[in-house]
Amino acid sequence: MKLTIREIAELSGVSITTVSQILNKKSDRFSEETVKRVLKVVEENQYTPNYFASNIIKKESKLIGVIVPFITEQFSATLINLIRKSLSEEGYYLMVSESSGEMKEEIELFNRYHQIAVEAILCFTSNRFSEDVVVSSAYRNIPIVFVDAGINNSHFGNVYYNEYETVTQAIEWLIQNNHEKIGLITDDGSGYSFIERSNAYFDTMKNNKKEIYPHLVVKTDFSVENGYQATKTILKDEEVTAIFCCDDNLALGCYQAVYDSGKKVNDEIVVIGFDGIELLKSIRPQIQTLEIPFHEYAEILSKKLVKAMEFPHQKQEDDYLKMKFIEKKERTI
Repeated sequence: MKLTIREIAELSGVSITTVSQILNKKSDRFSEETVKRVLKVVEENQYTPNYFASNIIKKESKLIGVIVPFITEQFSATLINLIRKSLSEEGYYLMVSESSGEMKEEIELFNRYHQIAVEAILCFTSNRFSEDVVVSSAYRNIPIVFVDAGINNSHFGNVYYNEYETVTQAIEWLIQNNHEKIGLITDDGSGYSFIERSNAYFDTMKNNKKEIYPHLVVKTDFSVENGYQATKTILKDEEVTAIFCCDDNLALGCYQAVYDSGKKVNDEIVVIGFDGIELLKSIRPQIQTLEIPFHEYAEILSKKLVKAMEFPHQKQEDDYLKMKFIEKKERTI
């Protein structure tokens, strides 16, 4: 059974305070004999300090709690990996937990992170929190940096990017390449809502006097499987030649459904996604995607977290990123 610091003190014949200071490398005031005696007991019993208890006392855990709807979601996974690399250089560690997108679970995770004395929380969410829970982007004085498209009007600033402009460029590119029937797979509002992306599709089609076919617009939750099923529905129309997906998970499912249908991706059906996750860059044939500058995004979030921890009462400005749509050579219909 693991010994407590009190039992280490009793076996060493010293006070609890003495053991604590020696373990925390503050042993200058003690004799060499006392230090050796305590460390010998520690070694013989393979004692390790209670990390979380120590954090609560010191209020310096170097831990950042991260909350994501689903750990398998590629958008958040890409950002977290880059943020981990950035903050590890400053001695911080990330602890990632899954909420299933449920507000109740997110609040429970806020509380758990408070119990283990994290210094900040990074929360990927589609939920808006009341001031009964989050005050000035903080939960019980723990600063929270949100990745939520501005839903919570963060005290530490939000990160926006030119979604509407970039989607418009992509749809216009399809139209210029003579695509008439262009499908859309977008969100159903049950989780994340990206109204700018779908609005850009509808506006661009109308501005170019292209007909919008209701049966080619599918609203669903963002997942690979839902992207697959939505594409099967769209492909019932044999005249469809392009599909725009409002998320790369949907695009991956779309890619699989097009392949399984026997049609050629990019040759018979052009698929365009949104995010620019690494996974899509490895598949062949490669599909189009609107690319978020993930490295820059992660750097901004890392700086926001550090600044929020150092200056929790200081309001931060919003940041704006520029996405890009890289036109690839495509067969003219």
